[in-house]
Order: sequence, then C-alpha cells, then structure tokens
Amino acid sequence: MSETQTSAHQPAASGRDLFVVVDVGGTKVLAAVTDAHGKILSRRKEKTERKDKLKLVEQVSSAIEIALKEAGAKASELRGLALGVPGVVETGSGYVVLTPNAPLTKTPLGEMMAARWNVPVIVGNDANLGVVGETWRGAGRGAASAFGIFVGTGIGGGLVLNGQLIEGFRGLGGEIGHLMVPLGADEIAGMLEKKHTFLEDLCSRTAIENQLRHAIVNEGKKSVLTDILGDKKLERIRSGALREALKQGDPLVEDVMRRASYLLGLATASVLHVVDPEVIIFGGGVIEACGKWMLPLIEKTARKVALPGTGKKLQIVQSTLGDDAILLGGVALLREKLKSEAASAAPNTATPALGETNYSSATGGERRSWAQVDKPLG
Repeated sequence: MSETQTSAHQPAASGRDLFVVVDVGGTKVLAAVTDAHGKILSRRKEKTERKDKLKLVEQVSSAIEIALKEAGAKASELRGLALGVPGVVETGSGYVVLTPNAPLTKTPLGEMMAARWNVPVIVGNDANLGVVGETWRGAGRGAASAFGIFVGTGIGGGLVLNGQLIEGFRGLGGEIGHLMVPLGADEIAGMLEKKHTFLEDLCSRTAIENQLRHAIVNEGKKSVLTDILGDKKLERIRSGALREALKQGDPLVEDVMRRASYLLGLATASVLHVVDPEVIIFGGGVIEACGKWMLPLIEKTARKVALPGTGKKLQIVQSTLGDDAILLGGVALLREKLKSEAASAAPNTATPALGETNYSSATGGERRSWAQVDKPLG
C-alpha cells in the first residue's frame, strides 16, 4: 500500500452517530470514521508531517475531512473525536506536553480540535488508547488487567486495571519505553556515542535501524538489507524489511533483533514484578512485522528471569488488532465520555442509546467502565 491511502466500506446512513479517531504516529497519520459500535467505515492514512507543528495539525484535520467524505458522512453526524499521540498528554484539557517523535510538544491540541470540529474531543497517549482497544476488542478481550507494549518508532506502554486506564498522577503511567536499562546491558556494537539508558533507545525500530545502519555503513558488515532496500546508505529501514531479512536468515539482523528481544523480555519481567497483569500484549509496527520471530524469545527470557508467582497462567500475546487497536481504544473512551456526560446532565434518566450498544458483550459479558485516572500538570 502507498504512504497516502484511503479506503472505505459501506456509506454511513443519514443521521447516524459517528466517531472519528486519529492515530498521530511518528511515521503515519491514520484517521478513521466509525459507528458507535466501533465498526470502521473508512480510513485515511498518510505519512506524518514531522517538521512543522501547524502543518501536522492541519494534516490531521485534512485527514479527518477526507475520511468523512469516504464514509459518505457529514460533519454534523460526528459525535466525538479522539486522537492518540506518541507522548505525554494532560488528558483533562487535551494539552500535549511532550512528543519526542512528532512535532506536537506544548500544543493545546484538544482545544484546537474542539474549536475546529465543535464536538467532544479526547486526546491521549497512543499506547494508552492501544491497550484499551486490545482489552475491549482484541488480544486482551475479557481480561481484568492488561499491559500493552507497543514497539514502533519508539516504545509505548499502557496499563488497564479493573477496567480503568491508569495514566498516573503525572501522565507517566505505563511509559515502558523510558524504563531505565542497566548500563551493563548497553554493550551493543554500533551504538551512538551518547550513553543510552532507556529501553526505547535500545529496542525501538529507530534504535534497531541505527544499530544496523552503523554496522553496515560504518563498519562494513554485510547484510541482505542493502539488496532488500536497494539503498546502500540505508536511510530508512522499515519493519517490513526487517521481517524479510529475518526470513532470509540474515546473521546481522538476527543478532540485533535477538538482542532487542532479550531486552524486551527483561522489561516484560519487570512489568510482571511491578504490576503482574493477567495478560501482556505486544503490538506496534515492529511486532506486527516480526512478532513471530521475536515473541518466543521475549517470552523465553521473561519466563526465565521472572518469579513464578502463584502458578496462574502467564499470557504474553501479540496484538490482534494492529493499527485498529488505537482506533478502537479511542472509540471505547469516547463512548464512556459521552455516557458520563449524559449521566451528569440528566442523572435520573436512562442511559442514551449510545451506551446500550454491544459494549458489554465485547468484554466477555462484563460491562466495563473505561475510566481514565486523571492527573494535574506539574
């Protein structure tokens, strides 16, 4: 598929209640129109504008407009908008505090989108939306608790406990990508000069790409990647190229990916020791492309170093929703936001039709409340 893509399913009926969710990633902007049940009616996917904040904000609105058009929908049918961004967000206001992999740092994104679209807006960390989506409709469906680890441009994480999305007091809950790695584990040929202490500095696609490029371009090591990409400078090594190199048994790529899997396994053990969720879900572009190769190594390491606990089954699984995890997580949070607002406005009336969709059946028969644990700035 091309970097700019549009796809549509059946047109939306007139007067239907619709949502739009946008995954604002480090490499792609993916906008989707859904109905209140989470059925995706259209998608618009573009390469992320990474150099200018205002251009990226405009790109998001443009993608929403195109997605609505492809769904045969009108802006007047839109009941809510959710955006997942790769960084720290003050969810009460939709203020983006920090996005290392996208130019949205210090942006009142929620306010800007509400003014543009005149609907309720949720802005959240993309990994938080992802783990909500997976727990609602994906690999964690029916689980009482889940931790998501999403390996892509960076590494994001999110935690759900008893139906609550745990964001933490300062919005840092679940930030597994910034887990401190012991310096003794930072002995990888080809690392950059600065001291790397964060997990995503060692195991994200960006880190893997940097290690491989250094080994091939600077150290002269051989790899099938140069043939796969047709680029001796290896300016961009996508996850699909890593998958193909693993398929061909490339020793260099296997070595770097094995090390990344080992460190991700150690991080998984740390999650077990701190949170001990029912299920740990791995997703993101790298896992989507290379999960069959990586997950067995990740699980092997985690099982080797983690304490046995009470003997209950440990579940380490791959995302089943892919890009849709963030989209459906946004839908789930919008549903809860609108239900909560309706209940506050009319506490003695019945829950509106939006809250009576297949929500409970999608969670194994248990009605889940996707509450967000809010927090102040500072």
